[in-house]
Amino acid sequence: GHTLADACWLDTHFQSARAEYEESLRYVGIKPGWNVLDAGCGGGGFLSLMSELVGSNGSITAMDLAPENVAHVEALAGNGQLPDTVRAKVGSLVSLPFGDSTFDCVWSANVVQYLKETEFDQAMEEFKRVLRPGGTVALKDFDNSNVAFFPMDVSVMARYMSGRRAKSAATQTLGAGCGWSLASRLRRAGFADIRRRGWLVERWAPVAPVTREFVKTCLTLWANTAPDYGVPAADLAAWDEAAANPSKLLDDPDFCVREGFTVAVGLVAKSPSHDMDPTI
Repeated sequence: GHTLADACWLDTHFQSARAEYEESLRYVGIKPGWNVLDAGCGGGGFLSLMSELVGSNGSITAMDLAPENVAHVEALAGNGQLPDTVRAKVGSLVSLPFGDSTFDCVWSANVVQYLKETEFDQAMEEFKRVLRPGGTVALKDFDNSNVAFFPMDVSVMARYMSGRRAKSAATQTLGAGCGWSLASRLRRAGFADIRRRGWLVERWAPVAPVTREFVKTCLTLWANTAPDYGVPAADLAAWDEAAANPSKLLDDPDFCVREGFTVAVGLVAKSPSHDMDPTI
């Protein structure tokens, strides 16, 4: 139900940043034969590589709160674009429709930013519940402190993002700047062996068609939402101008679109009984 939940938007964004996004999934360390939950699968961009990583002996469950996204993933599987080891299901992070100790890994990309603090805590408890002892949780989310559309004035973008962060604070959601905090949040939730890595995604002129489409959509969206974030009138005019004539920005020989994100990985701690010799 939120603005950026549509599968077409998600797929365009994924394709534009595909190299870095797929590298971040490989960073998690998913092994052949694993049973993996993609919690908040969106348009299903990560599912193809995820299926390769688990192999024919593994399985993937793609879950999303939006029924239309689940239907989209089911259509991809139905027409052979995804293997039959992928199953799709409607569900919420705060009340997972799965039994205890079901999965070897839970991957959740660009989802926790929409949760309130209490909802995040509930989701982490649910992740621990459905993961097997020693199982892996991996959270990916944005760090919107370095988003830019060069040569657009960086202060215009900074004020827009500052407004977004203020609105997230007012609604008590983690927000799209939460990427840097994911490791500490996993630690506080009781996960062990925490590690994290950040990625910078840059696309310089001349950009690929999918990136052009992504940027055009961004400019329209942000021009429409800028009034909600209390930016100055001059900034509103700058966003409207950019959205009305995106080619002026995209065709600049020094154009660059930049974004950043972080992946944090942790493990469910094994109870002492799991480390004992069963013959004793």
